[in-house]
Formats: sequence, structure tokens, C-alpha cells
Amino acid sequence: MILELQAPSAHRWKSFVLVYSPLLRFWIERKQVPASAQDDILQECLKSIFLGIGEFRRHKFEAGSFRGWLRTIVNRRVADYFRSSSNLKSAPPELLLVAEAREQRDPAELVAEEVALKELEARALHLIRESTAERTWQMFWLSTVEQQPTAKIAEQFDVTPAAVRVAKARVIGRLRKMFVDSASQCES
Repeated sequence: MILELQAPSAHRWKSFVLVYSPLLRFWIERKQVPASAQDDILQECLKSIFLGIGEFRRHKFEAGSFRGWLRTIVNRRVADYFRSSSNLKSAPPELLLVAEAREQRDPAELVAEEVALKELEARALHLIRESTAERTWQMFWLSTVEQQPTAKIAEQFDVTPAAVRVAKARVIGRLRKMFVDSASQCES
């Protein structure tokens, strides 16, 4: 999905916004942004992502990740908000720093972020589920989630074991496309 966003597509952008907006909003809320400004900052983040997606590069041996890139954009837009003349006085000094090391973050925030990431994965699975043939999805689900033997699934759907593996690979391939960070970790 991320790499496909670099080629203009209203459908892909809509899917991206649906999947990632709640995570972006989560990060914005954690920065003590007043509720009245959160939607505006989210829009500024989405605008920055849309305009900058062509510049995002993920290389196997380079530091950084797509979520790290997104977090940096959120941090910068939040810092921009607090730097504006009327909001500078209300900004905690640490919010004006763009980079924030994982070790410096509150453990409770890390747990909350993990929950937000699980929700992101659930939304992505839902999107993939909606656009995948029922039979393909069932073979994937039985094989991957329920970990049933390939031969048993093949027998149930009256297909070859190779067809089950292909169905599983198709769905996993779509998941990897959606989560470039996870895909590159799987290859490492």
C-alpha cells in the first residue's frame, strides 16, 4: 500500500486514510494537543504525507521505518502548532523536540501505542477481507490463523494443497504491501 501510494490513486489514498488516521490521531492526542485543534493537525499531517510520500524510501539496510516517518511528520505538525504565536506559551518544552527516542517514552504510552497498532492491523485486515474472494479468505484464515494442515483445507475446499498455499500467499502478500515495515522485517 505504501509504495503504491507513490502513484496517484484515490482508492489507495482512501484506504490509507481509513487505516492510518486513527494511529495518527492517537499520536496527536498523546502530545497534549487541545481537542479543538486535533482535526486540523490531522489534516496537516495527511497533507504532508500526501505531498511527501514520493520521497519516502525504505531500504533494507537503512535506519528508519514507515511508522517512524509518519511519527516524525506528526511530531513536526504538532511542534508547528505549538510554535504558532498564540500556542507557544501552552506548549510543554519536550513537545517542541521533533525526535523522541523510544527509551524516553512512558511505558504506559508504549502499551497504549501497541493497542493502537493492533487496531491498525485489524482495520487493514478488514479492508483486505472486504476485497478478497470468500474462498481465498477462508483458506488463508484456516491455514494461517487456525493453523489447520494444508491437506485438510485442500480436501475441505476440493482443491490441491498448492491452491491453498497460493490463496494464503496472496493474502499475506497484500498484508505485506500494506505494511512495508513488517514486510522488510520478514525479509531480514
